[in-house]
Amino acid sequence: MAKPKRKKRKPGSGYTPPPVDVEGILKEAEEIMSRLEEEDEGRLWGELQRQLGKAKADTSKVARAVIGRNLEEVRQIIAVIRNPELAVAEEEPEETLPEVPQEILREAMRAFRKRMKLTKLDHESKLGRSPLTSGKDADFEAILPPHQYKREVWQVLVSRGELEYSGQGFYKFPDERKEF
Repeated sequence: MAKPKRKKRKPGSGYTPPPVDVEGILKEAEEIMSRLEEEDEGRLWGELQRQLGKAKADTSKVARAVIGRNLEEVRQIIAVIRNPELAVAEEEPEETLPEVPQEILREAMRAFRKRMKLTKLDHESKLGRSPLTSGKDADFEAILPPHQYKREVWQVLVSRGELEYSGQGFYKFPDERKEF
């Protein structure tokens, strides 16, 4: 049985959400903050977090401020929403990385390359598949690094541009290698 043909949609016929009144949301958030200065209630903090979420604030900073019950951080978040140029000036300094000997970095990179190679070979192997099919291409980019090296070693390698952090503990080779 043939599938029915889909109707072509005209450009611009999709749903467009209504514009967000950011300034009105921020005024409501400031009213909640003034009530919080008088009495510290948990539901008010939750309402403040919802209002800042509607205003498209950085959710991690909002959560940190709400959990810590820090009104000063909330004021800074509101100031950044009103004037986004403040966000560039306010960036937190990066944590200093420990000094790692060059030999350990070299060994860690060698172990990472070997782990990547073996993982790729395992994914492309014909073993464990039907004899009538070939191995499948390895379609992953990132792997978990070898556990015999500390996390700081991998962070130093990322800062040097030899690896790239993909999130959730996975690392990969950078698309373009930095040249110093």
